[in-house]
Amino acid sequence: MTRYIVLDVGGTTIKGNVVTQENELFFPEEKVFDACSDKTREEVLLNFLSILNQLNPRGDCVQSICFAFPGPFDYARGISYMKGISKYEALYGLEIQKTLQDLDETGWIKTASFHFVHDIEAFAYGICRRYPYLADKRVFCLCLGTGAGSAFLANGTVVKGTEGVPENGWIYNVPYKESIIDDYISARGLARLSKEKLGTELDGYHLKVMADNGDERAVEVFLRFGEEIGSAIQGFLNGFHPQVLVLGGNLAKAYPNFQDGLHTTASLEGIEVLVEHETSVRVFEGLLADCMRRK
Repeated sequence: MTRYIVLDVGGTTIKGNVVTQENELFFPEEKVFDACSDKTREEVLLNFLSILNQLNPRGDCVQSICFAFPGPFDYARGISYMKGISKYEALYGLEIQKTLQDLDETGWIKTASFHFVHDIEAFAYGICRRYPYLADKRVFCLCLGTGAGSAFLANGTVVKGTEGVPENGWIYNVPYKESIIDDYISARGLARLSKEKLGTELDGYHLKVMADNGDERAVEVFLRFGEEIGSAIQGFLNGFHPQVLVLGGNLAKAYPNFQDGLHTTASLEGIEVLVEHETSVRVFEGLLADCMRRK
């Protein structure tokens, strides 16, 4: 049976599973691991190895190890160029496949091929696989978490650098207000707003609990966060003219809390808003689809 290891590499956690080419999952629920993204190069690499061996403890033959990585990243060569965004900076310029295979003492990692895909592109392809009706639509995928990940789809294919779409399809580093979009519509941006309103930095989970329990300060934080999202993406809505806006990532779970703010600043008339809670599952599906397509 042909097996693939799929990994959704985030700044806080790494989620993984083992899947067959028929899209059958070996673990009923995804395995979640600490990312160690702010650690030294050796620690990050050893963490990758530990995760791979926990997903394949018997050392079975694996066709491919498929990574969904945030950018900037050279996906053809498997080299990270992340810098200044507080995650995986220790891997800058490193050829990840060669390094992991050199460090491997089990043997099975050395024989597997490696496949690297932008994490939100994998998510976008997984979305199309999950919702076939999107195949002939213009879709703007936005994942909100430790950063603001994005991908744009037209007729089921990722598009980059066309009208209304940045080069690579990434909005995170587009100039916005005093810095870039990533600093405003991400976990950092939400924490900054909570600092301004509550006097302390809180994450999305704790803010959501407070808001759901009627705390007006937390409600106001989410309202302002939604307004920030709408303001930041309006230019892409105007230029790309999506028919569907897909929201993923951990912060998308708070969509009911920031929905009103988003609709205040973004012109969403005629645009379907689809909130996807199973972000990593869609990433896994997209990774496998892209890997099979490139065989």
